[in-house]
Amino acid sequence: MFYMIGIVDWIKFSHLNSLGIEKEVLYVILIFIGILASHIVIRPLTAFLITLQSERLLSYVLSSLSYIVLFFIAVLFIGKIDPLTYQLFKFSLQILGILGFVILIIQLLKQVLKRRRKV
Repeated sequence: MFYMIGIVDWIKFSHLNSLGIEKEVLYVILIFIGILASHIVIRPLTAFLITLQSERLLSYVLSSLSYIVLFFIAVLFIGKIDPLTYQLFKFSLQILGILGFVILIIQLLKQVLKRRRKV
Protein backbone atom coordinates (compact mmCIF):
# COMPACT_ATOMS: atom_id res chain seq x y z
CA MET A 1 0.00 0.00 0.00
CA PHE A 2 2.79 2.42 0.90
CA TYR A 3 4.53 1.59 -2.36
CA MET A 4 1.37 2.58 -4.22
CA ILE A 5 1.37 5.95 -2.45
CA GLY A 6 4.94 6.47 -3.67
CA ILE A 7 3.82 5.74 -7.24
CA VAL A 8 0.94 8.18 -6.93
CA ASP A 9 3.33 10.90 -5.71
CA TRP A 10 5.57 10.17 -8.69
CA ILE A 11 2.75 10.78 -11.20
CA LYS A 12 2.14 14.35 -12.29
CA PHE A 13 -1.62 14.85 -12.04
CA SER A 14 -1.48 18.12 -13.95
CA HIS A 15 -0.26 16.22 -17.02
CA LEU A 16 -3.02 13.64 -16.61
CA ASN A 17 -5.68 16.32 -16.22
CA SER A 18 -4.58 17.87 -19.50
CA LEU A 19 -5.19 14.45 -21.11
CA GLY A 20 -8.64 14.27 -19.49
CA ILE A 21 -7.72 11.60 -16.95
CA GLU A 22 -9.03 12.30 -13.46
CA LYS A 23 -7.29 11.26 -10.26
CA GLU A 24 -10.05 8.77 -9.44
CA VAL A 25 -9.66 7.05 -12.81
CA LEU A 26 -5.96 6.61 -12.14
CA TYR A 27 -6.74 5.07 -8.74
CA VAL A 28 -9.19 2.64 -10.36
CA ILE A 29 -6.56 1.65 -12.92
CA LEU A 30 -3.91 1.11 -10.22
CA ILE A 31 -6.31 -0.94 -8.09
CA PHE A 32 -7.29 -3.04 -11.12
CA ILE A 33 -3.63 -3.68 -11.95
CA GLY A 34 -3.00 -4.67 -8.32
CA ILE A 35 -5.93 -7.09 -8.28
CA LEU A 36 -4.88 -8.58 -11.61
CA ALA A 37 -1.28 -9.00 -10.41
CA SER A 38 -2.41 -10.69 -7.19
CA HIS A 39 -4.61 -13.05 -9.23
CA ILE A 40 -1.68 -13.94 -11.48
CA VAL A 41 0.51 -14.64 -8.43
CA ILE A 42 -2.10 -16.58 -6.43
CA ARG A 43 -3.48 -18.75 -9.24
CA PRO A 44 -0.45 -21.10 -9.52
CA LEU A 45 -0.36 -21.40 -5.72
CA THR A 46 -4.03 -22.36 -5.66
CA ALA A 47 -3.52 -24.92 -8.42
CA PHE A 48 -0.59 -26.39 -6.49
CA LEU A 49 -2.66 -26.65 -3.30
CA ILE A 50 -5.47 -28.34 -5.20
CA THR A 51 -3.07 -30.94 -6.60
CA LEU A 52 -1.83 -31.59 -3.06
CA GLN A 53 -5.46 -31.99 -1.99
CA SER A 54 -4.91 -29.51 0.81
CA GLU A 55 -8.57 -28.98 1.62
CA ARG A 56 -8.02 -27.68 5.15
CA LEU A 57 -5.68 -24.93 4.03
CA LEU A 58 -7.95 -23.86 1.19
CA SER A 59 -11.01 -23.82 3.44
CA TYR A 60 -9.08 -21.81 6.06
CA VAL A 61 -7.95 -19.26 3.46
CA LEU A 62 -11.41 -18.92 1.92
CA SER A 63 -13.20 -18.68 5.27
CA SER A 64 -10.69 -16.07 6.48
CA LEU A 65 -11.11 -14.07 3.31
CA SER A 66 -14.90 -14.24 3.48
CA TYR A 67 -14.84 -13.13 7.14
CA ILE A 68 -12.61 -10.14 6.33
CA VAL A 69 -14.82 -9.17 3.37
CA LEU A 70 -17.98 -9.42 5.49
CA PHE A 71 -16.30 -7.36 8.22
CA PHE A 72 -15.48 -4.60 5.73
CA ILE A 73 -19.01 -4.74 4.29
CA ALA A 74 -20.43 -4.30 7.80
CA VAL A 75 -18.12 -1.34 8.40
CA LEU A 76 -19.19 0.11 5.04
CA PHE A 77 -22.87 -0.13 5.99
CA ILE A 78 -22.26 1.38 9.43
CA GLY A 79 -20.57 4.29 7.73
CA LYS A 80 -18.07 5.29 10.40
CA ILE A 81 -14.86 3.86 11.75
CA ASP A 82 -14.42 4.10 15.51
CA PRO A 83 -11.42 3.02 17.57
CA LEU A 84 -13.58 0.02 18.51
CA THR A 85 -13.67 -0.98 14.83
CA TYR A 86 -9.88 -1.00 14.67
CA GLN A 87 -9.73 -3.00 17.89
CA LEU A 88 -12.24 -5.56 16.59
CA PHE A 89 -10.36 -5.88 13.31
CA LYS A 90 -7.09 -6.35 15.19
CA PHE A 91 -8.65 -9.07 17.35
CA SER A 92 -10.17 -10.71 14.27
CA LEU A 93 -6.80 -10.90 12.53
CA GLN A 94 -5.15 -12.25 15.67
CA ILE A 95 -7.82 -14.93 16.05
CA LEU A 96 -7.48 -15.89 12.38
CA GLY A 97 -3.72 -16.18 12.87
CA ILE A 98 -4.15 -18.34 15.97
CA LEU A 99 -6.66 -20.53 14.14
CA GLY A 100 -4.20 -21.00 11.28
CA PHE A 101 -1.45 -21.91 13.73
CA VAL A 102 -3.72 -24.44 15.50
CA ILE A 103 -4.67 -26.01 12.16
CA LEU A 104 -0.96 -26.23 11.29
CA ILE A 105 -0.10 -27.92 14.61
CA ILE A 106 -2.97 -30.40 14.23
CA GLN A 107 -1.85 -31.28 10.70
CA LEU A 108 1.76 -31.73 11.82
CA LEU A 109 0.69 -34.00 14.69
CA LYS A 110 -1.45 -36.08 12.34
CA GLN A 111 1.48 -36.46 9.93
CA VAL A 112 3.84 -37.51 12.75
CA LEU A 113 1.34 -40.04 14.10
CA LYS A 114 0.69 -41.35 10.60
CA ARG A 115 4.44 -41.90 9.99
CA ARG A 116 4.87 -43.61 13.36
CA ARG A 117 2.17 -46.11 12.49
CA LYS A 118 3.90 -46.94 9.22
CA VAL A 119 7.22 -47.60 10.97
